[in-house]
Amino acid sequence: MLGKIVGRITVYSIVGCPHCMAAKKRLKDENLQYVDVSVDRFPAHIREWVKDKTGKTSVPQIFFNADYIGGNKELQEILDDPVKREEALEVLNNDPGDDLPLLPSPGEAIDVQNSETDEFTCEKDKVSDLVLKLLEQNILGWNMRENFFLAKLFTLPYKKSVSGEDLLKFIKQQEGSDGEANPEKVAQDMLDAKYIKKVDPGKEFRSSSDEGNQFRKSGVYKVVGQDTKDYKSLNTGEIASCVTKSADKMAQDIRKIVLRLFTDFLSDSGKTVDYQGMAASPMWGKFKQMATQLQRVDLEKLSDNEKLAFFINIYNVLVIHATVEKGVPTSNLERYRWFSGTSYLIGGFTLSLNDIENGILRSNRSSMATLYMKPFGKSDPRMKIILPQVDPRIHFALNCGAKSCPPIKTFSGDEVQSQLDLASNAYLENDDALVVDVPNNAVQLSQLFQWYEVDFGLSKEEVLEWIRDHLAEPTKKKQVEEVLSKGGFTVSYLPYDWGNNSKEEE
Repeated sequence: MLGKIVGRITVYSIVGCPHCMAAKKRLKDENLQYVDVSVDRFPAHIREWVKDKTGKTSVPQIFFNADYIGGNKELQEILDDPVKREEALEVLNNDPGDDLPLLPSPGEAIDVQNSETDEFTCEKDKVSDLVLKLLEQNILGWNMRENFFLAKLFTLPYKKSVSGEDLLKFIKQQEGSDGEANPEKVAQDMLDAKYIKKVDPGKEFRSSSDEGNQFRKSGVYKVVGQDTKDYKSLNTGEIASCVTKSADKMAQDIRKIVLRLFTDFLSDSGKTVDYQGMAASPMWGKFKQMATQLQRVDLEKLSDNEKLAFFINIYNVLVIHATVEKGVPTSNLERYRWFSGTSYLIGGFTLSLNDIENGILRSNRSSMATLYMKPFGKSDPRMKIILPQVDPRIHFALNCGAKSCPPIKTFSGDEVQSQLDLASNAYLENDDALVVDVPNNAVQLSQLFQWYEVDFGLSKEEVLEWIRDHLAEPTKKKQVEEVLSKGGFTVSYLPYDWGNNSKEEE
């Protein structure tokens, strides 16, 4: 029988972790107080301590005094079994003494949440007013390639465009109010700031690959966000009127607000997200403002690590945005349309979820989601922003909104390699990802390993070797080694739960 609790329950968790939420809800329902240590808010040595004590990299990890209980699954099993429950709770009747799990000092926190410093601030870009006037005065129209032979017979004019010459005339007309003496410099500033983009370089440079980003009055231009593909993107309702920040800084700002949204709207059980409540939140409006600013962010200055972290974060953010704005796909055909038709305008490039995953993060590889075609052709300008090679660990970092997807996490450019290791370790510890039956020499894997097998290896054996090399949990690692050493193992795939994690699905 549980008397007065004199011991301590310690839960090591991360923000937005469904299994963590489920464990903490069970403890609350049992009237068991606990100390919650959110390890993603503290330096790496806290998580290393947990790994040393438990052999696990996943969360939650739970202790009753100094006794290690396990994760959420083990906690639920213990509290459901009368005998095990009494034994575990009896520990809490005893004075814990000095041998207690590590508690970090609050002063060590590196990511303080719900802080006013997380608020989005916008420094107005002086060029933005000129762009708004350009749109308001209906300067955009249909424009042909200038002096292009047989253009009217064999080419279509550019819709919602402006010729370089007409743009200069417009700028000159605004000189009185804007005080600019050099229209060509203003036009070049608009081009450099990604407010306009070149759709035809002009007759003198049409066959040249060296015209660069220089403004030409003989060229044809469109306002970024007003192209046919652009305005279907979820972040093009307005123009990006703020002074641009670095892509890495922008990703970090979005990372913070997404963490706050999930803290507020993830259910107590950790299983669902209240997307309707999220959409009604004032914080959602700030999030949309931030997403709008992605239109003009400079992607080409990112290092490979920064690009990797940036696009993982943006993919996960876009899934959330699409779920709130567009609803949830319920069939294979709807899912194909949803992932191929849901996009952001980022740095002047229209990028769908499929483009981000298969084009950029997988270094332009085909998949079932792209109908087994490469997302980008050789001449596609987006080829210059793809990563040089695929990192298979991305599959444990991307969250597609389904219940079987890896838990939502966020990544930073300077720590993305260690963060991907942790994400992989944690995912592979889960029985939804990997089940090894040593006596029957059989392995069950998540369907992620079936759909993206080429990313992990050229054979089932190579895939299993990759899994072994990225497993941190000692028991499963030993099981995989045994199966590999025997050879002749069978591989099957666990059912993938496409059920959405929206509150209505609970």
